[in-house]
Amino acid sequence: MAENNSVENKTSVSPSKKKGMSFALSAFIVGLGTVIVKFSGLIRDIVVSMRFSQDIYRDSYSLAFNIPDLFFNLLVGGAIYSTVAPFLSAKLAVGKEKEGVRVVSIFISIVCIAMLIVCTLGTIFSEPLYALYALGKEDINEEVLVLAAKASKFLFPQIFFIMLAALCNGILTAYRKFTITSFGPVLYNVLVILSIYILGGNSQKNLVMTTAGILVSTAIYFVCQYTLGFSQMKQFRFRFHPTDKDFLMLFRRAVPILISASITQINVIVLNHFALPFDEGSIWGFKNASSIWQIPYTVFVVAITTVMTPELAGDYESRNYPKASELVSRSLKSALFMTIPSAAFIAVMNIDVVKAVYQWSSSYTERNAQTAAMFLVGFCSAIVTATVIHVFNQAFYAIGQTKIPLFAGILGLVVNPVACQILISSGVGPLSLSLAYSITNLCQMIMLAIAYCLRKELAPHGIVKFLVKSALCAVIMAGAVFFMDKLVPATGGKIMQLTIIACKGVLAVLIYFTVAVLFRMEEATYWIDKFFKKKKAVRKTAS
Repeated sequence: MAENNSVENKTSVSPSKKKGMSFALSAFIVGLGTVIVKFSGLIRDIVVSMRFSQDIYRDSYSLAFNIPDLFFNLLVGGAIYSTVAPFLSAKLAVGKEKEGVRVVSIFISIVCIAMLIVCTLGTIFSEPLYALYALGKEDINEEVLVLAAKASKFLFPQIFFIMLAALCNGILTAYRKFTITSFGPVLYNVLVILSIYILGGNSQKNLVMTTAGILVSTAIYFVCQYTLGFSQMKQFRFRFHPTDKDFLMLFRRAVPILISASITQINVIVLNHFALPFDEGSIWGFKNASSIWQIPYTVFVVAITTVMTPELAGDYESRNYPKASELVSRSLKSALFMTIPSAAFIAVMNIDVVKAVYQWSSSYTERNAQTAAMFLVGFCSAIVTATVIHVFNQAFYAIGQTKIPLFAGILGLVVNPVACQILISSGVGPLSLSLAYSITNLCQMIMLAIAYCLRKELAPHGIVKFLVKSALCAVIMAGAVFFMDKLVPATGGKIMQLTIIACKGVLAVLIYFTVAVLFRMEEATYWIDKFFKKKKAVRKTAS
């Protein structure tokens, strides 16, 4: 194994300091990459709607990913960014790179063996696994389950390569190689889009061939990530030492995270289970709505916490608690400052947003758009609550306290099906699915916020005052957008629709930032100053 020349057991500056990359610049790089990845992901869903024009194949395609994704999360999913990256970051921050590389190598070796076994079993037993969806349900289309089981036979081995690529990303994140980790997934999405476009169609054969193409795409993606990060990745070798005490410590820290990540996927499976008796296209509409609400969440929140987590791990390891508290405060406020108005805009413009994103051909009907828009309304509050949940979860993981997010996940596992059943029994209909998800998020958010703030030296500050101001800004913005929507509805051809929605979006941003400046919110003035400084710098360079 290649070794680093730095001296062990001596405190050193963090990787961020060594490389001179600021938090804001890192977050910008991650955010830009995330925007591009999200955009290409939406194109992927649009191509799915075009190539699989019948609802039964759309539902089957969406359902086929559920159980493989669950197995991925059970074995390694959440642990990569929430355990491996913070652990390695902390070791780098205190000059113990060699020790970090050794332990992470053992972790990678063991999970690879476990994943190979699981992928093999999942491929063999896919039919009985998907038959579990039908338990307790009589009025469902069993053909959807049969098609999903067939398609998943290539998705189980696919998650092995996803795991390897994610491990590369987690390690490179610890080394602050954000450009590679942020833009690499774009290649994956492009390859998947090509697979769907070339191989997709309304038949079982086309569905299975499409998932086979996705398997090949994932393998290529992993090879590219490994190659681009070779200078860091070459240090890691196969080491099978399951009794190593440092590995066992890391594994004990990872187990609650793995269970927590699995609970999230279990909740998705539960919601799809409840969706099966509804009309064809409900599963696909639910997925479309999920993809849309996760755009602002992913772009603003995940980008910020991707940078926050390794930095917070280093600050906590160095016992710099004031800086750690400030980092969490800044991250939470920055994320909420953008997701709160996003939720308000989507709530007002739900049907127009769905049509703008997905209705690019006649195969995506008015009924498809109405179904997705209905789910989207129920998800709006989740944009905000999921922001808080993710920031606090990553903060807990960074400081090595992984059990509290696990307890929050278990709470969600109980609340989600109960809320769903109560709402459906009350006659709420398909909307019950997204409302139940939002209620679950609310309960988890409250628990996590209380638990983290009990650590006063690490607790974020000024949040209540910030939330009041941001909510007022969002209400004023939403009211203006509502009246503008009544005066100028998004009608006409596709270009005209997109132009009108874009104008409303620009108006919403201007109003929100203007009110925020009047309220003297630091988050608004910070980003405005950054914008003008960048613009001035560009002009100087040009001249």
